[in-house]
Amino acid sequence: MLATDYLPELEAGGIGVLGAAIYIEDRYLPEMALRVALDQIARLYAEAEQCTRLAICKSYQEILRVGKGGKVALLITMEGVEPLGTDLDLLRVFYELGVRVIGLTHARRNVAANGAVFAASGSPRDGLTAFGRDVVRECEALGVIVDLAHINPAGFEEIIGMTSKPVIVSHTNARKYYDIERNISDGQIKMIGERRGVIGVNSVLVSPRKEEATLDRYIDHIEHIASLIGIDAVGIGFDFFEFIYRQWSEAAKQELAAKLTKPHFLPDLRNHSHARNLTRRLVARGFSGEQIEKILYGNWMRILKELL
Repeated sequence: MLATDYLPELEAGGIGVLGAAIYIEDRYLPEMALRVALDQIARLYAEAEQCTRLAICKSYQEILRVGKGGKVALLITMEGVEPLGTDLDLLRVFYELGVRVIGLTHARRNVAANGAVFAASGSPRDGLTAFGRDVVRECEALGVIVDLAHINPAGFEEIIGMTSKPVIVSHTNARKYYDIERNISDGQIKMIGERRGVIGVNSVLVSPRKEEATLDRYIDHIEHIASLIGIDAVGIGFDFFEFIYRQWSEAAKQELAAKLTKPHFLPDLRNHSHARNLTRRLVARGFSGEQIEKILYGNWMRILKELL
């Protein structure tokens, strides 16, 4: 439940806007993808209606209004377009239901695109499918933000080439510190900068080594991105999932490690309640108040204002 499992952490961390991702597990593919996605959205609305501190938002103005009222704004996102099947008309349906950010794929191949592998090389070399290109064009037409998180390098470049609005990478890390194609290279970082986009730094893929998975290394990723494309293009993209991970069986954890990677959770940045630890450490590392505001909030709000 959002109100019991997440709201206390969100409030403790001072979180004002949260992306709520629609994601379909492999076991539901392909037949159940649409039904599960609709069920997730229905549950999200039901829980938000029952909690006076949460509100689903569909526009930048709604986010501002909710924030002034002291509520946490929920922005519905979609991680992988499996719920669409091959029916582009369903994109309009999900837009009307409140989906405002879409990444074409997660760590797998689907009818739109290929996911990037959790290794230094080996992602599929082909870009988007014809359906994937249709999805990207329709997202821009509707006002859905295109998210390049998880997509393979070829798909990444193709989306950059066929779009005109700012694009985002909601949660990723720099390959400088964790060299897997799931993360982004310096060249890809520069592409996002040229398009006035924003890159959210992930808390899970900070380092392949547990001893280097620290808050300071997390900030190293922020510094590296800012050094390449400026402080206006970097934000937070925590992607916290330790709460879910702890509930998995040992077999499920081993399956994740074999299929993708073993996550290393940061000791002092494990959930949203720890966000203030990041703020304090940014201060200690010499970031100015203006820079910290941009990293934690301002850069994402610029994107939302421009695109929603």
